[in-house]
Amino acid sequence: MARRIEWTHLVTHLAKLTFSLLVLLAWPHPVVGLVAAVSFFLAGFALTHDLAHGALGLPRTLNELALSLAAQTNLVSGHTMRRLHARHHARPLVPDDVEGAGATMSVWQALRIGPRNALRYRLEGLKGARGAERAWVIGETLLSVGVVLVVLVTAHVAALTWVVTCLALQATMALWASHLPHRPPALLVSLARHLEWTHSAVIASFLHHGAHHARPWVPCGALAGRDERGRPLGLPSAASA
Repeated sequence: MARRIEWTHLVTHLAKLTFSLLVLLAWPHPVVGLVAAVSFFLAGFALTHDLAHGALGLPRTLNELALSLAAQTNLVSGHTMRRLHARHHARPLVPDDVEGAGATMSVWQALRIGPRNALRYRLEGLKGARGAERAWVIGETLLSVGVVLVVLVTAHVAALTWVVTCLALQATMALWASHLPHRPPALLVSLARHLEWTHSAVIASFLHHGAHHARPWVPCGALAGRDERGRPLGLPSAASA
């Protein structure tokens, strides 16, 4: 039986992406442009993550295409992300868990290995994929490289800001996407609890990482107010847990 499409979460993802992109393109101030580029990256990352889990209920063919396109907002291969994220869920924090590597070390170690881990991420995706999936990975990787080359040639300020932001966030992903969600400091957890009402997927990654592992088919934006097994709680209880 086909799942229903999670229209609320899908539209929310697309609205965040669109708003961030419009601000990035329209606002000339460099600081605002940088914030918009980070916002655009994170919105695309959250969308790609939900698509990787099939959490938005899209038909399979459409989900494959959407996964591929959404990941280009981060200049990565969506099918590589899905493969390595599935490995992380199946065997978290083991030696071949590229995605979880940052969670097994200190903050400074995670920051230091970030660039090398980002390269390893791409190589593992190419090495592990077969058949149609391999074709997706190669095509997505070539598309990302092509987009970067076009941006460098045209030297469009907003596009350059986005590319630099993507490369910087990729190089530090072992810290912010691996170490912090698995080992969040108390101050970050406290801040996230005050922002839980936004149902942000980024906020949910700090507060409800266990719930996500328990029920990966639930859109991350719907994790607010859930316990570590993914069972719904009232928001006041979740905030005080």
